[in-house]
Amino acid sequence: MTSSARLLAPVALAIAASVLVGCSATPAPDPQPTIPPGITAPPPTVPATPSPTVASSLPAEIAGVDTTGWQQIPVPSGTATFRIPADWTVAEAAGGLDVLRADGERQLGYVEDVPAGDDRCVDGSGAAVGWRTAVLDRQDVTLTGASGIAFGAAALQLDDQWIVNVGLRPAADAQTPRCPIVNVIETPDGAISFGSEVNVTGSGPGAPWAVESPAAAEEYLSTPEYATIRAILMSLELLSPPAP
Repeated sequence: MTSSARLLAPVALAIAASVLVGCSATPAPDPQPTIPPGITAPPPTVPATPSPTVASSLPAEIAGVDTTGWQQIPVPSGTATFRIPADWTVAEAAGGLDVLRADGERQLGYVEDVPAGDDRCVDGSGAAVGWRTAVLDRQDVTLTGASGIAFGAAALQLDDQWIVNVGLRPAADAQTPRCPIVNVIETPDGAISFGSEVNVTGSGPGAPWAVESPAAAEEYLSTPEYATIRAILMSLELLSPPAP
């Protein structure tokens, strides 16, 4: 027969153990990470504002270039839109946008509220120079709200420097370019410029368009880059201004 005292002993030990556990101190919370002195906590992440969606009424093919997959770019004022290749970008600039090639080099500019020029033919320093021009390309452009517009490409010689110009211009000017070449068209919302430069001098933002000779200018017309730039310019669409 087993002694009752021996049976009760394990029970008493179990009860005592449970009492000890219940009376033990509450475990300390895990330490929270701290920011070392002198370092500012980063601000909370703000979700990016989605770009406005802009519908286009133009076909996918523009001037022989398939623009499927291109980006549709709205201008800051909301009064126009154009297309650029998927790996090109735009950057805000005075009065509008700069269009940047995939490597980041500026190729074109879109500018609104362009001031009237003074009809002087000058180089990048502002000095009057001798000039001559040669038509390279011309294609009519249909813009809702504006008439008599064409895409024009011309070679311009200012003194000893030759420059390729591309842009949207009045059709007559694109057909017979004279210095100063000004890439400006009139729209219901005012004068805008969309081209390699506003006033062509081949300096400043237009420096990439300087070439060695008229032959070099003509050779450029056979490159895929020229076809892309022409399609970008001819993809311009005028929109109704956004409601206030």
